[in-house]
Amino acid sequence: MKAINQKIARGVVWNLSSLLLTRGSNTIFLLVLARLLVPESFGLVAMVMVVVELAGVLTNSGLGAALVRSKEVDNIDLTTVFLVNFGVSIAAYGLVFFCAPFLADFYNQAELTSLIQVIGLVIIVDASKVVLLAILHRNMNFKADMQANSIATLCAGILAVTVAYSGLGVWSLVVQVLSQSFLSAIVLWKITSWRPGWQFSLQSFRRLFKFGKNLLAESLLDVAFQHSYVLVIGRYFGAELTGLYFFARKISNLVSQQLTSAVQQATFPALAMIQDDKIQLKLKYRQIIQLTIFIIAPIMMLIAVLAPSIVSLFFNASWIPAVPFLQVLAIVGLMYPIHSLNINLLNVLGRSDLVLKLGIFKKLFGLLLLVAAIPYGIIGIVISQLIGTFLALFPNTYFSSRLISYNWAEQTSDVLRPIAAATIGALASMCCQYFLSETIAATFISGAAGIAMYLIFSVIIRVEGVSLFYISLSRIFER
Repeated sequence: MKAINQKIARGVVWNLSSLLLTRGSNTIFLLVLARLLVPESFGLVAMVMVVVELAGVLTNSGLGAALVRSKEVDNIDLTTVFLVNFGVSIAAYGLVFFCAPFLADFYNQAELTSLIQVIGLVIIVDASKVVLLAILHRNMNFKADMQANSIATLCAGILAVTVAYSGLGVWSLVVQVLSQSFLSAIVLWKITSWRPGWQFSLQSFRRLFKFGKNLLAESLLDVAFQHSYVLVIGRYFGAELTGLYFFARKISNLVSQQLTSAVQQATFPALAMIQDDKIQLKLKYRQIIQLTIFIIAPIMMLIAVLAPSIVSLFFNASWIPAVPFLQVLAIVGLMYPIHSLNINLLNVLGRSDLVLKLGIFKKLFGLLLLVAAIPYGIIGIVISQLIGTFLALFPNTYFSSRLISYNWAEQTSDVLRPIAAATIGALASMCCQYFLSETIAATFISGAAGIAMYLIFSVIIRVEGVSLFYISLSRIFER
């Protein structure tokens, strides 16, 4: 068990290192690109990514997660998944290529046709990486994943800024997406010794797809639902407002979704090893929830409080209308780990059928809220997203209670205490802002004061994440 604890801790560290390097670099490049480009450029790319990400999910087919979860896999399994993914990706890109003009007509944006046809190439490139990433994650070799991501992100960002300075506008964002995908694929193929053969096995495909099919359906639902906001805003409110929403969501996701994803990737294979021991599984899973919320809660609360200063100081005036969107989406991001980690538990237990049923229920409810919010403009749409996210907590936590006896009262206790401490920290930050001028130094001081108050209050009310954070750091440096 100690070995598993060390693997989890080190896996999370490598993933967080990758997160800090890649997302830190992305943040810097976002700062530069947002000063060089107008919101409309980001809006056009947001519209394009709706189709590309849907096709990407279809290409993965849920088989990558099935490989990671399987107790044993052989070369035939790996080759089968590679051939299926690669074949589907070519078909998906062909479909995207020919459907591009219709999407451009839907948005009434003629230039989307060429943007979609070019950026859609990432579908094929990303498909070639699915098996490589599954191998690395099965072996908990997150260091290699970090290297690929870091190199690709840095080079892609430099290329994007260069293209933006050349005056090519939205194409700089296309170059960033394409080059990051291509470069990470090159590095992964370079550092991974596995190579595909031609041994396709229908039996392997059926066995893996039995788990993956539900995950595929739920992923398609999730991506379609998440992008439904972009679809609606783009269709009814235009590219500029779509860009403002996309910008706010991108900043929120830089912390919440990416950090949670890093934790999920590191812990999924380790939890899969103990999936049959419900007592240990509950213990480890509960600790993961406590630690993740402990880290994310203060960051998202500070983003909500400091959003006006962050946008006005680090970006230009054209992005100031995005501030209220960012403040609401930061609270949405605060709840994201609870949703995502509960779903991750169901996948660990092989209950992708429940993941699909939950997904259908939540997305239908969310779509009803979205449609009802359209008459109230974008702020109404963003608030509907907040309401839907909060209400979806209840069905998400229900199955954790049923499957590993992690009841709703325990989850509420584990989550509310760090959120309460984060709220105190946010109030302290607001007080500092009130007395300080709006400068970069003052913003950092306000943020530091908020973090300090959060840590003090966390110790006072005995937030479990404090000790877990210390223990995790200790395990990382154990030989």
